[in-house]
Amino acid sequence: MSSLSNIMKPDYLRVGAELVLERINSRLQAGPLWWFRFVGRTSERLLFTPSCIRPSDPLVARDIYQGRFTFSGRTVETGATSVFDVEAPSPAWENGLHSFRWLRHLSAADTELASENARALIDGWLNGPGKRIIGVSWEADICAARLIAWLQHAPFILRNSEHSFYRRFLASINKQMRYLRAFARGCQDDLKLLKVRIALAMCSLVLTSHDKTRTRAARNLEYQLKRQIYTDGGHVSRNPDAIADILCELLPLSQLYIAASKPVPSELLRAIDRLFPMLRFFRHADGSIAQFHGAGIGDADISAAVLRHDVTNGQPNGIANQSGYQKLVENDAVVIADIGRPVAGYNGVKTHASTLAFEFSSGRNRLIVNAGVDRLCRDVYDAPARATAAHSALVLDDKSSAQFAVFSSGRRRHTRLLRGPTVVETQPWKTENGEGFSARHNGYLPTSGLWHERGILLAHSGRRLDGYDRLTPESAIHKTSHKADIRFHLHPSIQVAEVGDYLQIKTDRGEVWQFSAVNQKPMIEQSIFLAGISGPIYNWQIVISFEYPGVDSVKWRFERI
Repeated sequence: MSSLSNIMKPDYLRVGAELVLERINSRLQAGPLWWFRFVGRTSERLLFTPSCIRPSDPLVARDIYQGRFTFSGRTVETGATSVFDVEAPSPAWENGLHSFRWLRHLSAADTELASENARALIDGWLNGPGKRIIGVSWEADICAARLIAWLQHAPFILRNSEHSFYRRFLASINKQMRYLRAFARGCQDDLKLLKVRIALAMCSLVLTSHDKTRTRAARNLEYQLKRQIYTDGGHVSRNPDAIADILCELLPLSQLYIAASKPVPSELLRAIDRLFPMLRFFRHADGSIAQFHGAGIGDADISAAVLRHDVTNGQPNGIANQSGYQKLVENDAVVIADIGRPVAGYNGVKTHASTLAFEFSSGRNRLIVNAGVDRLCRDVYDAPARATAAHSALVLDDKSSAQFAVFSSGRRRHTRLLRGPTVVETQPWKTENGEGFSARHNGYLPTSGLWHERGILLAHSGRRLDGYDRLTPESAIHKTSHKADIRFHLHPSIQVAEVGDYLQIKTDRGEVWQFSAVNQKPMIEQSIFLAGISGPIYNWQIVISFEYPGVDSVKWRFERI
C-alpha cells in the first residue's frame, strides 16, 4: 500500500496558516467562550418533541447499561468509572460518545431501567464536560447533534424524573442553544454549520420562543440549504454519505413545523425533494452507497430508514452535473462514476483523488469498488484512502491526480486539497448496443503534461461493460516516458482467476464474469478494502500496466457468461 500514500509537502505552511486563520476568525466571531455568556432564562417546558428516524437496537441499550460503549468500531468497558472520565480510544469514538445519538437505543428499549440509565449518563455529562465550554464535546457539530438527540428523546429521558434533574436538563438545553447561536456567526458554510442551523431551528419550535426568533432561525437555515444543497440534490462536499445524514435531521424538522402549526420553510421542502432522488442515485441494488469522497462509514440501514419516508418515490437522473457524478443503469447492472473536480477548502475535508473512478454492480453483486474509508477512522489509513490508487481509476507514475496537505493539531488531523483536476470535460457516448460517457481531466498535466481520458459503455442487456483509458499529451512534441496502471478493485466477496487469455470473476451469488483487455495482459494483485465492517481486509484488484508513449490507449471489457 506504499504507492497509495501521496501526501505533498510543498505549500504545507501556507495551507496550515489558512486553517489557523479560519480558527482564529471563528473564535473572534463567536466572542469569548465564557460560560456566563450563555446563562439566561430557562424555558419552563418543551412544547413539542421532534421524531427520530435513525434505526435503533434495544440490544445496544443492554450493552450501555453494562458499561460497554461501542462507537466507530471501538468498544470501551467502563466498569464503575464514568464513561466521560475514561480515555477515548480514538477521536471518532469520542465524537460518538458526546453526540448522544446512542440515546435512541435506550429509548427503543423503552423501560424504566433504560430511562434511569439515560438520566444517569446525562447527569454524568452535565457534571463533567457540560460544565466547561472546552474540548470535543463543544465542537459545533457535536453540540448540535447532542442537542437534537436530547430534544428527540426528551419524553423518554424525563419520564418519572425528579424536578431537579428536569430543571438541570432544560437549563443545559438552553445553554447549548445560546452557545450555538454565538458560535454559528464564526462557522464556515459547511456541513457543520448546516447541522447547527437545523438544531437551532428545532430549538425555536420546541422551546418557548418569540416569532422573531423562529423567523430568524428559519431564514438562517434556508440560507445554508441554498448554499450547500445543489439543485441536483448533492451536497457541496460531494460526499454521498452526507445526504442520508442530512435527511435524518431535515425530515423530523419538517414534521416539527407541521406539529407546531407553523409554515414549513419553502427551501426546506425543496431540499428534501432534491435529496431523496440523489440518495437513490448513489445506491447500488444491495443498498450500499457508492464509496466516493469519504463515503463508506454510513450504515445502509440509515439510508433504507430514510427512504421509507419518501412518499414521492422520486427517481434520479443519469447525470448529476453539479455534484459531478454519472450513473448508468441497464437491467440490473449499475455503474456510478466520479466525473467532477475534487473539492477544495473547508468543504473538502473528506475529498479524494478519485476523478474518473467508477463502481460497478450487477444485481446485488458488487463487482468493482473503490477502497472506501476505514470504518474505525484510524489516521494511518486516511492518506491511502484518498489516493487515486485506492480507486478504480488510472494511476500515472505512481502518483495521484490530486495532492493534499495534512497536519495535526492536538489529537485532530486536518487535510486540505493542494492541487487537483481543474478541468473535467464530459460527453455522452451512445451506440446501438449501449449507452455511456467519455470524460477527461487535467489532473496529471502539472506532473506529466498528459490528459487522462476514460470512456465507459454499458450494454443495454446489462451483461457487458466496455471501456477504454487513454493518455493524450498537452503538446504534440511531448515524448517523455511514463508508467501507467489501470486499477479495478474487486469487492472482497469476489474471486478472480486466470482462465486462458481472460480473467474469470466469480461472485458469491453464482454470477460469472470474464475480463479482457486488447493487446495488454491484465494482472491479478492483492489490495486492501478499507471499508470492511470490522476494518480493512484484503481483496483482489485487476491491474493493467503499460508504458507511455509506447502505448497510449487501452481497451477493456467485463462480460457476463
